[in-house]
Amino acid sequence: MILAKIGRFSLRPSPIVSSGSAKWFASGHNYVTVEPDSEMDNVAIVKMQKKPFNVLCTDMLQQLTTTFQELPKEKKYKAAILTSNIPGVFSAGLDIMSVYGRTSDEIYSFAMDIQNAWIALYGNPMITVAGINGTSPAAGCLLALSCDHRIMAEGKFGIGFNETKVGFVPRFWMKNTMQNVIGFRKTEKALQEGTLFTPSQAKEIGLVDVVAPMDQIIPSCRDFIKQYLKLPYGPRSMTKQMLRQDTIKQLKSAMKEDAEASALYLSDPAFQKVLGSYVAAMSEGKA
Repeated sequence: MILAKIGRFSLRPSPIVSSGSAKWFASGHNYVTVEPDSEMDNVAIVKMQKKPFNVLCTDMLQQLTTTFQELPKEKKYKAAILTSNIPGVFSAGLDIMSVYGRTSDEIYSFAMDIQNAWIALYGNPMITVAGINGTSPAAGCLLALSCDHRIMAEGKFGIGFNETKVGFVPRFWMKNTMQNVIGFRKTEKALQEGTLFTPSQAKEIGLVDVVAPMDQIIPSCRDFIKQYLKLPYGPRSMTKQMLRQDTIKQLKSAMKEDAEASALYLSDPAFQKVLGSYVAAMSEGKA
């Protein structure tokens, strides 16, 4: 869940090409933009753009929540593509500085923000596709798994839950999200080992559906959406929500307890010491 060591996978962002799109949010930091797709008017392209690595801080999580709560209310949109405006990295996971040196109450609030963002995306009635145009560990992987379909770029990128390698235990609903996609046994191994999969490995185990050249990510997302738009929107949407409601209800029935458990664990002095060592290593360019 936390921004973690990436190892051999690239986290070097490529230059951003300005799209000239209007920002979704009128004030403050605009870490998320929404624009109509240039070829499909009923498709919204949601871009994360928090330099350099799209780490998920409080503001970004709240903007993602608002975006995926509000988009279904826009009658023109039937589908959304979630991608990054920083090619080379989809999202490096949660912002470690939103946890390190924070009080238990602050971490509790942050944990609630994570939960709300996941619910807004995982339970979204629209057709959602993750255009994974770069490395996507930890909570970045969670965002991708929460979509209906995942298309990942070819290259030296990694995707997966690598929490155990920095001493963190994934929450039960994160585990369930992965398990619902790739099954129990593959999830069991992946989570215990904290594995980051290459694009081809991720495709092999079903973690992503398609691996494509970087310049074909959005076109491939459109191809999937075109097929799903042939289905009756209402029945498809209701079926999706029916299939996902048990996983969502499990968290909703224990949101406070889950956030409290996260706050207790992450604010523990022993864990904060581990984070402190990691933050120091990051500042020295060793992590």
